[in-house]
Amino acid sequence: MNATIGFLGAGHMGGAMLRGLAAADFRPALRVFDAAPGRAEALAAELGAVAASSPADLAAGCDAVVLAVRPGDLPALLPELEDPAPLYLSIAAGRRIAWIEERLPAGARVVRAMPNLGVSVGLGMTAYAPGSRATEDDLALAGRILSSFGKAVRLPESDLDAVTALSGSGPAFFAYALQAMADGGAALGLAPAAAAELALQTMLGTATVLSRPGAPSVPDFIAAVATKGGTTAAGKDVLDASDARAVFAATLAAAARRAAELAAR
Repeated sequence: MNATIGFLGAGHMGGAMLRGLAAADFRPALRVFDAAPGRAEALAAELGAVAASSPADLAAGCDAVVLAVRPGDLPALLPELEDPAPLYLSIAAGRRIAWIEERLPAGARVVRAMPNLGVSVGLGMTAYAPGSRATEDDLALAGRILSSFGKAVRLPESDLDAVTALSGSGPAFFAYALQAMADGGAALGLAPAAAAELALQTMLGTATVLSRPGAPSVPDFIAAVATKGGTTAAGKDVLDASDARAVFAATLAAAARRAAELAAR
């Protein structure tokens, strides 16, 4: 697939996605614009991309333009994108597709995506949703772009607030649980650094096992580790008697509500 992909914004997320695309199998041509002095030029030099002089210059000749700026910057920048030809792939959290379509040139096609911080290590999880004019070819291109730095799944836009809570905010919640495990190890007498290393590697190993082809389901994995009368079963009994599941459900619900509130602004 020969494609030219432009990035409007090259901050943490945009830069990570650019680096992922630069190493992707289909090797698209890359263009980038960023308002921060020198940022686009530095990335262009690093990745063999082209630094554009303006948003309008960026969009010219692109098959897709990734809107990777902060949501608050979009109202000023979208009117500068005068070309309706590219697919516009937005990763701006909380900005609904209809809102973006209204501010782009007539006929512009939009796909909205919600990536997470895993894109920076090629292990991102991204959900994407089609706009009213997006074609199957547009969705194929969006999926190819987004799967270059992890996994990508197509969902209706109505699901994206839940996605924001689960996989967008989820890295912080998993890290919170990781810290709690490390703190628990330290409370048992382990040196804090050793407890942190043990907890982190255990989380990484568990995720790796569960992500492999043919891996057991999560309930089956738990059952296999928590043998009757063993140490894991003793600890699991405490979890089962607690409100841990309800706390996680309430955490995600709060994040999803906030995502909906931000989108309604």
